[in-house]
This record gives sequence, C-alpha cells and structure tokens, in this order.
Amino acid sequence: MNRPPVYAFFRAPGPDAVRAAFTAGPALRDPAAAFDALRPADTDPDADPGDLLELLDELVLTLPDAELVEHTVRPATGRPSCFVLPDDPWSTGPWAHQLSPAVRDLLADSPAESLRALRPQGRAPAAPALAALPGLAALARRAAAADERLYYWLDDPMLPD
Repeated sequence: MNRPPVYAFFRAPGPDAVRAAFTAGPALRDPAAAFDALRPADTDPDADPGDLLELLDELVLTLPDAELVEHTVRPATGRPSCFVLPDDPWSTGPWAHQLSPAVRDLLADSPAESLRALRPQGRAPAAPALAALPGLAALARRAAAADERLYYWLDDPMLPD
C-alpha cells in the first residue's frame, strides 16, 4: 500500500543530534518522535512539500549567496550518485536536510503579512503551503530562541509501511 508524501520540518541542536535520534529509534520514520516538528499534511492532506519549499526558496532569494539547504544530514555518504545501490539510503530514504540559517532567521523575523505576500515566480502560492507558513515561522522562532537549526525531512511515499 502506498502512502501519501510524508514530510516534516523540525528543529534540533545540530546534525549530530539528528543522526543520533535517527539511529536510536522511531525518529527516522517520524522526527516528531524526538524533536519539535511541524507536519503540514497533518492539518491539510493536500499540502505538497514542493509548494512549501518553493515559498522558502522565494524567501531567501533576496539574500546574496543564500541557499535553501545547507547540507544533507541523512543519508550520509561520500559515494557518487552513479554508484548508489537499490537498497542504499540514497535510493530509499528517508532524507533529512539542514536548512540554511538564513531560512530560519528570515522565517523567525518576517512579519506574517510579508510571508503571506510571497509569490514564487510571480504566481500565487498553493493555499495549503501558504497556510503552513505561520506554523513554520513559529517553529523557526523557537529554533532561533534555542539556538537550534531547522531541518526538512522527507520519506519516500512509495515505500510500504
């Protein structure tokens, strides 16, 4: 049985804490098991991760040299993608990416009306993505207050439970 796309944003002290929690237990399949997390699809099953990431990308476009993702935390491998095997975590997921500090800080500091005014590539954003922004901004404020980082986690929707 296929699941809908499963994704979350969460805050953590750093990549070592994320890797440790993923290794230790259920956080690998649900970051909310170990971290303060936001799962937009919990409130709107139509929430698409790509739509929300597009809004975040638009948010950092104003900064020179700002990237959305700073680096991938999981899976960790130095192997070139052409050598990835079918059972390799790079093929099967889940994946966790550390968002850049600029994303956290812009989300934490932006007024709600500025976030609602985001228009990726000049288009009106998808309603579920726009609705998720206040919760994501609140998560970013908690992360900033605790001097933590924001992460984006995605599980493969095609994998069986």
